[in-house]
Amino acid sequence: MKTFELDGVSYQMPQSWDEIPAPFLPKWIKLIYLTPATGAMYHELLRLALGVSAKRWKKLQQKHFGANLPDWVRRKNAEVLHQLIRWLAWAWEQPVDRQPVEFLKVDRERWLLPEPGLVSTSFGELTDLYIHLQAFIQPVNTVEATDAMAALDSLVATACRPHRPLAEMMLPDWNGDRREAYNEFIARQRSQRVAVLPFDEKLPILLYVTSSIKAVLDKYTLFDPADAGGDSTETYAGQGFIKNGHLLAEKGIFGTLKQTQQANAHEVLLFLEEHRQDALTAYERQKQADQ
Repeated sequence: MKTFELDGVSYQMPQSWDEIPAPFLPKWIKLIYLTPATGAMYHELLRLALGVSAKRWKKLQQKHFGANLPDWVRRKNAEVLHQLIRWLAWAWEQPVDRQPVEFLKVDRERWLLPEPGLVSTSFGELTDLYIHLQAFIQPVNTVEATDAMAALDSLVATACRPHRPLAEMMLPDWNGDRREAYNEFIARQRSQRVAVLPFDEKLPILLYVTSSIKAVLDKYTLFDPADAGGDSTETYAGQGFIKNGHLLAEKGIFGTLKQTQQANAHEVLLFLEEHRQDALTAYERQKQADQ
């Protein structure tokens, strides 16, 4: 923790993910990984880091950045604010894009984590991981803490699975995933076993999966704004993924819906990106032709 004093009050700022209280972790993850980097985002993150209420934060802003203050005072305060935000750089810099542990031990089993970059993850698994993540990071006033923890358990049970039998890894159609094939119903049952694990064992998995999902979604331009993953226009979490999965299955691009869900996530997302670009190009050409 870093100690900071403001107006005679001492504050402590976390310097690692382990120092963030569990109830505030969903908000941190939402801001760091799922919110555009704007001034408002940095201010909200700093407010959380200092543990200041929204009402108190507004008063501090008025006191130190009010229009009645001389410009040099506001500039000086802005420098302090910038320094405080720099103290939070660890949230972006700490390596969560690599597997934090070799495996997760559940009972006597060793469950493997997804490969870095989710290179061998299926489209169905990515969809479910995204849905569980959204359920975990919902605001506390709309989702009970027990529901959030259940979502976390489901996310861990989806991402981590026992080693695939060696015989399956010798087959010509092996997809490169060392984990056993993903099955949402088995994951649902296993989430009950994950629930008894200490939170500090699930935290590294959560951060690794969240970072990996963000990296994958940042790599592709997937949906139009109305269908964008995580966009506020979604009626329910993962609507864009589910909708596109059904559309691809209707056209038979990757086969049936089940085959689409089993297809490599990157291959599906790349197709969606190229299809979207082709549609935009055709639209622009038609628009020019109509002029």
